Amino acid sequence: MPRVPVEERRRQLVAAAFRVIGREGFAAATTRRVCAEAGAPLAAFHYCFDSKQALLVELTEQTLAELVDIQTDGIVVGSDVAASLRATLREYWRGVEADPNRESVLMALTQHALADPKLAGVAEAQYEAYHRTARTVLETIADACGVTWSLPLGRLSRMLIVVTDGVTLAWLVDRDGEAALAALDAFADQVAALAQPIGDP
Repeated sequence: MPRVPVEERRRQLVAAAFRVIGREGFAAATTRRVCAEAGAPLAAFHYCFDSKQALLVELTEQTLAELVDIQTDGIVVGSDVAASLRATLREYWRGVEADPNRESVLMALTQHALADPKLAGVAEAQYEAYHRTARTVLETIADACGVTWSLPLGRLSRMLIVVTDGVTLAWLVDRDGEAALAALDAFADQVAALAQPIGDP
């Protein structure tokens, strides 16, 4: 049997870990279980990763990078600030509904990283990426609509993250998409009220 290149094997193991965690939770994601899911010998794991924690770090980084790209590409500029925020949040929501497993895995990774000293800094890096993305959304919409925000951008970014996290978690529990969209639309309107034309005092 031909030997699988290291980078290809790493990708296989990361993808396998993602599937196992999403389907069965962290407790099931042993190195043996991940290798079985990937169709790889157990020895391949230690050839590719120093530890299970190293695998989880790479899983977090890859999943986050994909999510950030999707959310940045999903910024929509409409006729005004409210329309832009509504459309952008609805585009975000389409991504959630299209791949709920990704959201479940990322939330599980956050909780696991906070509880595991060997993963120190992983949750912080995850939320730093969320903050950068939220700032990009708010800056892009403000620039396109010719407005500034009446609250500091860091505070608005945190509000955006808190609301999208909460709406997503609630939907993962009850799968009420209509309620989720209603909450996001209402939040978009509230944030739009914090915009003011450039030059206003």
